Amino acid sequence: MIKRTKEFVIATVTLTVLGVGCLAELKHSMGLAAASPSESIMAQRQEQCERGKSVAPAKETRKIREDKFQFSFNIPTNYRTEKRQDGNRLSIISYNPADTKLLECGKRNRLRGYGHGAVPVLVTVEPATPATRLIPELNETTLRVENIREITIAKQKAFVSMTKYSIVGEIDRADTYLQASFLTPDRRNKITISIINAPGENISGSVEEKVFDIVISSFAFVR
Repeated sequence: MIKRTKEFVIATVTLTVLGVGCLAELKHSMGLAAASPSESIMAQRQEQCERGKSVAPAKETRKIREDKFQFSFNIPTNYRTEKRQDGNRLSIISYNPADTKLLECGKRNRLRGYGHGAVPVLVTVEPATPATRLIPELNETTLRVENIREITIAKQKAFVSMTKYSIVGEIDRADTYLQASFLTPDRRNKITISIINAPGENISGSVEEKVFDIVISSFAFVR
């Protein structure tokens, strides 16, 4: 059973770049409003909230089941998971213990913008149409798409890609996203599994990539 909380502070930033946009939008919806001068002074007097190094995933896993769309996947037992419904898009967000500590610190100190440093593993489900693409398209914010490869996830054709994404459109300030997208068996919905690099770290060989692989390898459609 996935526990719901109220840790998210919904912002007005809206990004629409396929799976990349889903994770980018999440990143900009966890308390990213600019703090006022008085709030900044208060924050300086309070506990500093910074994300530490990602904690290695536990060897044991637990199963997350989504009954509406009839799928399941595994995550390490030391990860915390939340479900979020945003219009017609469902997001299942899995947090590393370092993310959980960061979010709890920000909430405890009533800070604004504290969620920006979180790097969760995200599974999103959104409606698909005949025009739905499984590979991100280049635009003002999606600056580069590379390392594209076709794989199979839950017996469905999927595409994995590495994307450089910058909300300000500058490659030297871009974040790196790793994502895998595929359609449900009835082709009515697109599922995207995605991660973002931790600040100052590469995705390749990271803790986040290991959990990404766990989700992909265990993903299954169930009844």
